[in-house]
Amino acid sequence: MITTYGFSIATPNKDLRQSAIDAVFRWLDDVHPHERRTNSTPVNIRLSANDPIFRVDVLEHDSQQGAARGTTVTLIVSKDELYFDLRRTLRPTKSALLPRRSVERPEPRLIKLVVEIVKLFKVRDAEKIIDAEITIANDQLSGQSLAAFAEAPSRRLPIVIEVIVGKPAAITSSETAKQLAGIAHLAHVTSHVADEAFNNLYGAKAIGSSWITIVWPRGAAPEKLHQQDDEQLVNQLIAASVGSLATLNLMAPRKTKLEKISTQIIKSDEPSKKSNLEHENTELNLTIKELLEENVSLLENATLTDMLSAQKAEERDRAYSQLATFLMMEDDKSYLDRVSDAVAFAQKNLSNILFHPRAISSANESHLMNGRRIYSNLVELNNLAARLQRGDFAPNVFNIYCNQQLSNFAASISDEAEHRYAQDYAIDWKGGNVLAKPHIRCGDARIHFYHDTQTNEIVVAYIGRHLRDKSTN
Repeated sequence: MITTYGFSIATPNKDLRQSAIDAVFRWLDDVHPHERRTNSTPVNIRLSANDPIFRVDVLEHDSQQGAARGTTVTLIVSKDELYFDLRRTLRPTKSALLPRRSVERPEPRLIKLVVEIVKLFKVRDAEKIIDAEITIANDQLSGQSLAAFAEAPSRRLPIVIEVIVGKPAAITSSETAKQLAGIAHLAHVTSHVADEAFNNLYGAKAIGSSWITIVWPRGAAPEKLHQQDDEQLVNQLIAASVGSLATLNLMAPRKTKLEKISTQIIKSDEPSKKSNLEHENTELNLTIKELLEENVSLLENATLTDMLSAQKAEERDRAYSQLATFLMMEDDKSYLDRVSDAVAFAQKNLSNILFHPRAISSANESHLMNGRRIYSNLVELNNLAARLQRGDFAPNVFNIYCNQQLSNFAASISDEAEHRYAQDYAIDWKGGNVLAKPHIRCGDARIHFYHDTQTNEIVVAYIGRHLRDKSTN
């Protein structure tokens, strides 16, 4: 048997089971109406209220390839998720060695089913919802966002990126996106600015108008294709999807107590006790095997649950502490007015950012009275640092997240400030001088910090009045 197409997707929302089953039956009625089914096109359906597995298997004879073409849809409800699996297979019916395609694109009605399931499940891949649409990058920010998504460590699916600037027509299309639904993301880069922004942030010339790039997940090297159509691209990605399909456990549902009692009564009437014991022993071995498999799954889930619970508890405690502080600010209008007080309080309570001695001294010397605003920005910076250190996003996109979450954020300083007044921005860090370029504008005050990309530490380097730059006379 050869699997020529495969697609799978899982969602924690198990309430979608019936909606998914309805979608499969709509596909089945469209492609193989009940009144037209014959013995040459068998349709097997597994569906029961007590069975966590729903399965439809359709076989069609393909005389050209000397094989039966199978389409199998499986829906499994586990303790943690609802898992959808769709496979197209060739099952040889003749011993002759005939030309057979190892990968096949799904036909339009099957694509429609896949797209419907993808839209129904609304699953996220590295914070992006999996869909059958083309992502457009047409400016600097969208180019950088695409590069950040390409670098996301939690991304599971590959990204197909085509630069269409200067091309008479794109090689990939909305039809390509539908054929790759749930298998890969498709993006078009439509401007030179977005092209340059992507490559600058990604750190290499990964995309260009002369080729199509597949950015594989989990650190695999990007691949460049120079074809004039999307056939090899789609076939290669379908093959990769087939190779990643899980082995399905399709054991029958456990018997209820009533069924077991009925079975025992029937067995008591059997003449041979030996046969009876052998049958019971086989059932017991199957039950033990099932329990062992469930135990392995439980251990894996317990480890993941402990990790996620710890993260949630950390976030909750941090949120409670921050809320209590802001409530105190509301009750006492003079609370944390002075910048020096706000920085001292932040140093004590914000554990995900470090305060350089110069940050403390500059805050004390500033005599500024917008401490509340300073503290609010330090809280946001602390939350972003927590996410960075937890691995929610890659270090090279930290400034992008800062730009989204922090108002009045600047990722760097002017060239004149860096060359003429570098000493104003420099701090001693781990035996060397570094420049604290990223900063947050807070009225008359500035918060400058340094991101140590080796350790992902965020060091607050300076809090005080505006440092010298190109606007200084």
